[in-house]
Amino acid sequence: MAKPEKDPFRCVECGWTTNKWVGRCGECQVWGSVEEIAAPKRLSLVPGAVTHAATPIGEVDLSSASARSTGVTELDRVLGGGLVPGAAILLAGEPGVGKSTLLLTVAAQSASRGIRALYISGEESASQVRLRAERIGAVDPLLYLASENDLGAVISHIDTVKPNLLIIDSIQTMSSSAADGAAGGVTQVREVAGALIRLAKDRDITLLLVGHVTKDGSIAGPRLLEHIVDVVLQFEGERHSRLRLIRATKNRFGASDEVGCFDLHDGGIESVADPTGLFTTRHTEPVPGTCVTVTLEGRRPLLAEIQALVGLGRENDFG
Repeated sequence: MAKPEKDPFRCVECGWTTNKWVGRCGECQVWGSVEEIAAPKRLSLVPGAVTHAATPIGEVDLSSASARSTGVTELDRVLGGGLVPGAAILLAGEPGVGKSTLLLTVAAQSASRGIRALYISGEESASQVRLRAERIGAVDPLLYLASENDLGAVISHIDTVKPNLLIIDSIQTMSSSAADGAAGGVTQVREVAGALIRLAKDRDITLLLVGHVTKDGSIAGPRLLEHIVDVVLQFEGERHSRLRLIRATKNRFGASDEVGCFDLHDGGIESVADPTGLFTTRHTEPVPGTCVTVTLEGRRPLLAEIQALVGLGRENDFG
């Protein structure tokens, strides 16, 4: 019989343990992350069924692992060339930053290249997504839309459409009847994401997951989510600015310090190959109080203009 745990509750974020349930982790201070530890099963040394035979590394087939362009040059830059079949990519960002617009553009661009894409929205109806697609010019016969929140229904759509590209918007809105808790909870996010990633790798489907962020800018849900995906992208931008940046904080297929620049406007989102003009003013002659400096965003150098404004003060202002 398995020996009971000394501390039967554990935080799924940091691993902190306690002998009673609490609503907030005493170590990482995350709410709702403490769960009861299931009784450990006796380890079995009986050989199991082999899914794929072990192969010498030099004989592994690479033909299906080559990256395919997204049709968005700045995103290709960050990803290291494009979308790899079987890869799981997590795109996180604040509400309204343009995540759905970017991924809808990627889906349409991929479909125009003959790649069958399935866009699952858990936050909007299919008609709402269609309206946005019409506005940004992202309509293609090979782009399929569905509005679902249940994992089983999503898998049924995958079996029917047989996509090469699957977009889930967002992972926090999906739930499975096989897991406890409400959609967006730690258990649901972990189970749904794990099931989708396993399916994507088995069928060589590129999986793009949209993730929410918390008030402090970290990705909502269990930390495990960032570990089990292949790529983690952070989508950033000021609400009153058109400039958007994508940073790769994890990338198994390329550099993890690359940055992509985008221009978000009413007609959609576009890559900005040279963002220098966004941070500088072009003068025909030197202007007093201004200079241009170089700053480094990841591995990308950017030019920025610094302006100093000096006004004449009165004598009594200085004592």
